Amino acid sequence: MKKITKSSIAFICMLFFISVLFNQGLAQTSQKSNDAAKPIPADVQKAFEKSCIKCHSDHGNFMAESKVNLSKWADYSAEKQASKAKAMCKEVSEGDMPPKKFRKKNPENVPTPEDIKTICDWAQSLQISK
Repeated sequence: MKKITKSSIAFICMLFFISVLFNQGLAQTSQKSNDAAKPIPADVQKAFEKSCIKCHSDHGNFMAESKVNLSKWADYSAEKQASKAKAMCKEVSEGDMPPKKFRKKNPENVPTPEDIKTICDWAQSLQISK
């Protein structure tokens, strides 16, 4: 009887210890997820809808989606969001995005200088100081 009781107590203690560790891991993951989930502001979203969403979303161009998928933005970590936003600013500032073919077919959807400034200001606000 003593052997069963000691084994039971040891087993219960082990389960308790594992559950504490598991719950701490979940709490840390939740905190990281909350830190990473930075929604795109309305003015930036408007510029993206005009010039980017057609290709850079779940139902967009495969190659464009693989670079940045704006439909999954909230799933990116804070570091990845900052990196992607910085790259987007560079691409639109240099006129590399949207591509020339898209610009030619959709001149009304080419980002204006104001759109580019909005995107770049937002990208700068996401940069993580080291």
